[in-house]
Amino acid sequence: MKNTLFLFIAALLFGASVNAQSTVDSIEAKYHLLPMPQALTIEKTFPVLGTYQLNGDATAQDVVVTLDEENKGIVWIEGLPEGKMKAYLKKSPATYRIVAQKTESGKQIPEGTLIFDPSTSSLNIAIGKAFDNVDPASVFNNIGQADVASSGANQVKVKTKTATSKSKTKLMVYTASKTEQTSAGTTGVTAPASPNTQQ
Repeated sequence: MKNTLFLFIAALLFGASVNAQSTVDSIEAKYHLLPMPQALTIEKTFPVLGTYQLNGDATAQDVVVTLDEENKGIVWIEGLPEGKMKAYLKKSPATYRIVAQKTESGKQIPEGTLIFDPSTSSLNIAIGKAFDNVDPASVFNNIGQADVASSGANQVKVKTKTATSKSKTKLMVYTASKTEQTSAGTTGVTAPASPNTQQ
């Protein structure tokens, strides 16, 4: 009687372990474990950070975008003719508002827009037109590539109407391609897309 009871318990445990193994096998057949994601770096969080080469600039001036040490919502832009300026994050991951400001040299900079396109590694900056909260990229859509190319220095004159008079303001448009570090330690420029086109 005791032997029968032990055999019955052993058969029950064996049946449960076989059933559990088949359940594991059926789950593994449907689902596969993915590799662990890489650590989240500051460059992945803020893709605009880095060094850029201005498109169409014969002087090969580099534009550098760095993160503010105290406020992660602010980036500093250096290397443009206007001087060092700051921009505030408006829409993550890479749409920034350049506020009207004075540079360290005392030059007044009007309001503008900075947009980085991670898919093409291109940086677009427009200075001289107020930031559009609804459609920040619209400032780049209104400027044709021919206008920028014919200006030579990426300057486009835009007529703006005010209540009292008509005035001409200069809209400065810069496009740049992000440079990447290669394994040999040199930098290369990623292939730029058409400047001033946003999707």
